[in-house]
Amino acid sequence: MREISENSTLLVTSKLNKETLISDIWSLDALGILDPSEKKNKLELQEEARDHFLSTVKVNEEGRFQVSLPWLDNHLPLKDNHDLAVKRLDSTIKRLKSEKLYNAYGEVFNEWKREGIIEVVPKSEIDLPCHYLPHRHVVKENSTTRIRPVFDASAKQKGSPSLNDCLEKD
Repeated sequence: MREISENSTLLVTSKLNKETLISDIWSLDALGILDPSEKKNKLELQEEARDHFLSTVKVNEEGRFQVSLPWLDNHLPLKDNHDLAVKRLDSTIKRLKSEKLYNAYGEVFNEWKREGIIEVVPKSEIDLPCHYLPHRHVVKENSTTRIRPVFDASAKQKGSPSLNDCLEKD
């Protein structure tokens, strides 16, 4: 009979996915392991980002530059995160009021609206599924912009990617 050492380790990995075929489980890329020769080097990624920018940049009717986001190929779908965004907004408002910064923070958004940076969502689009960017405030006392919003593209709900998870990094 074989002796079992106290230092023995057992590793069990389970891949449960209804859409994965059993034959796919033996493939390394199904486990997220890529052949080093298949990975793109940093220079190739930068070149692709540059090409994407040049092929999608345009000037809109207001004279502002507009460029499409650099989506990852085959990224998971972004789900509607309205509930997460509302929950974050409620906590931000509560904190702003307690710090007596609510009006100053609101004025930043009012100024952005006047400048055409942001716009009110038409009522016909309010109930359409979309992905929101939650935000919070940052205060810098000795800055030309004392209070400003910081958007959280890493925010995610359980079982859903964040916006950052779906975009190229370089």
